[in-house]
Order: sequence, then C-alpha cells, then structure tokens
Amino acid sequence: MSSLLSKVGLQILGGLMLVALGAGLVWWGLSPRIDLQVQRADAAVTAAIDAQKLVALQAGVMAEQQRQIGAVDEIHKRMRLLEQAVSTNARAQSAAFEELRRNDQAVAEYLRGPVPADLGRLYERPATTAPGAYRSTSVLPAGGVSAPSSAGSAGQ
Repeated sequence: MSSLLSKVGLQILGGLMLVALGAGLVWWGLSPRIDLQVQRADAAVTAAIDAQKLVALQAGVMAEQQRQIGAVDEIHKRMRLLEQAVSTNARAQSAAFEELRRNDQAVAEYLRGPVPADLGRLYERPATTAPGAYRSTSVLPAGGVSAPSSAGSAGQ
C-alpha cells in the first residue's frame, strides 16, 4: 500500500508539476501581451488627457472669438449711428447753405438797388468842416428799413 501511495503521490506530484509548468508557460507567453496592453492603456489615458486639454483650449479660443464678434458687432452698431448722425448733419448743413444762397441773392439784389431815402437820411451829415458844429442825430429810429420804392429812388 505504501508503494501504491507513493505511486499516486508521484503521479499527483507530476500532475501538479505539469500544471505549474503549463501555468509558467502561459504566463511567459502572456506576459509581453499584458505589458503591451498596459502600455496601450497608459497611452490611451495620456491621449485622453491631451484631448481634454485641447478641448479646454478650443473652448477658450471660441469664447474669445465670441467676445470679439460681440465687440465688432457693437462697433458696427456705433458706426451705423455715426453714419446716420453724419448724414443728418449733412442734410441740415445743405439746407443751411441753400438758405444762405437764397438770402445772399436777396441781399445782393437789395444792395444793387437804390438806397432807400429813410436809410440815406440816417447817415446825412451837415455841410460843415468844423468839428464843434457837427451834431449827429441822438437816437436812431427803431424799426426796420423799408424796401426801396420808385418814390424813394426819385428823391435821391
């Protein structure tokens, strides 16, 4: 019986050795693959971190671009308001120039005409060369000068 036990023990021991040898061979064959998978996992984590940093950078760039677009939009609005103000001022100035031209024509026609008698008498001087004898009228009449008429022209 002891020999039978020893044979069975040897067989079990041989089987265990065979299992251990098989496990060692499997480990030896799979170990480089496991290491390769660990390296791939590390590379994937690094790539994910880099991608996350890139996304954050792109988000910052897009936010800055949105801010700049808003600023350009505000500048565009102000330019339109300025353009409207300039065109309003140009129209007002054009109207003022047209009114000045009409007034200048009216004044030029008035000045080409004869001097009204009432206005001429305001600047009339006595016929003297002595400074003490010269007396001007003390008060000028309040009121406008009348338009020249044919009667005023004849009296000049």
